[in-house]
Amino acid sequence: MTDPNFLASPLRSWAEKTLGPLTGLRRLPPGSSPAAVWHVVRGSDDARFQLKTAPSPRAFTRETFAYRHAVPALGPGNAPRLVATSARHLAMILTALPGTPLSQARLTEAALQTVHRRAGTLVAELHQAGRPTPAARREASAFVSRLADAAAHHADAVGDQLSLTERKFVMALADHLRVLDRLPLGFIHGGGIEAGLRWSGAARPALQDFDRARFAPVAVDFVHLAYGLWAERPLLRTAFFDGYGRALGAEEQQALRCLTGLHAVRSLAEGLTCGDRAAARTALDRLKSEVGV
Repeated sequence: MTDPNFLASPLRSWAEKTLGPLTGLRRLPPGSSPAAVWHVVRGSDDARFQLKTAPSPRAFTRETFAYRHAVPALGPGNAPRLVATSARHLAMILTALPGTPLSQARLTEAALQTVHRRAGTLVAELHQAGRPTPAARREASAFVSRLADAAAHHADAVGDQLSLTERKFVMALADHLRVLDRLPLGFIHGGGIEAGLRWSGAARPALQDFDRARFAPVAVDFVHLAYGLWAERPLLRTAFFDGYGRALGAEEQQALRCLTGLHAVRSLAEGLTCGDRAAARTALDRLKSEVGV
């Protein structure tokens, strides 16, 4: 039987050459990212790290760029620190964050509002980290266009789970997204803010998992929250944007509505569990009711 924590010898040799002998090694369960991640412990001082391998050279380049050029803006302790990289292995070693995922933390409603307010401040700092080059601006525009272009494919994959009226609604959202051209850009997390937040009782939560980080319209970063948690608990949305420092502009609100609808259809098409598809249906029905479809 294969050891689920198995780490290939060349990769382990590189990690131990960088950190020293390792006494603990545990592969973390797969998340929304295709990256492979191991929790490792250094024998000399029991310091904890994460060893992460990217699924492609492009993903490796994107994430290491994020850790070198944007993540330091969040300040010490608010995100993992990049310790070492290996282009040969598409690997990086990161410091491990304390605490638990925010989604698993048991907090009162008042405490959760405080955490979301502080998370808003953290995300604002990330969004303002660096200025996009002309090439990054073109890529940001292309990224949104690709999201819109994928809507037809996802609607086709869903098939009769969508009525004709619903399909027309989804395609209208995609078309509208294409013409929103004054969306503020920033360096986004890209992987779902809530999933990336960890809470340890510190002054504010920490943020991890930057393998989808890039310059893009900042509204993209709010889709997962708008899709689920904020819809059910709008005071958390208010607290987040209090910390973020500004409310979304009119075009950003339109973009977020479009992006949320497209995400729902993608989840209907690709959802791995009935829960995924049920949440997608709820989000789509909510959007339809907001615009009277």
